[in-house]
Amino acid sequence: MSEPIEIPAEAERTEITAFVVASTDAVWQLFTTPAGLAQWWWPQFDDAQYELDVQEGGMYRFRTATGGFGVQGRYLQLDERSRIVQTWDWLGGGEELQGEEQLVIIDLRETGDGTLVRVTQTGPLDELDDLRDGWQDTLTRLEEHFDD
Repeated sequence: MSEPIEIPAEAERTEITAFVVASTDAVWQLFTTPAGLAQWWWPQFDDAQYELDVQEGGMYRFRTATGGFGVQGRYLQLDERSRIVQTWDWLGGGEELQGEEQLVIIDLRETGDGTLVRVTQTGPLDELDDLRDGWQDTLTRLEEHFDD
């Protein structure tokens, strides 16, 4: 296993945590398969598409024409059932890149009752509140997915 990729200390970042009443195996599947993502990521958009090549160096792209946006990037590091490190590039309605590449680290830690999910994302200081709000909304849907 290679050295874990970490966000540089000087980088601006936001961090969000959630607790999911499910195993890390179940949560991993929801982050790393198109069918899994379709269950909770952007369920409000009927046309959401999730393209994934889940391997180090592989690409991913999530997009919705109805919402007029998307995100794409590369998987930099994958530690099965525990960690995903990926780049993050916003897409606009015309699929053009919107800004600089960011870094996202998703850590999964199984506890006795479920899985603690921690998401850390870099970004410009003036976007951190929006990123935090977006992840909070997304992770709330993940938590609620297992409450049904």
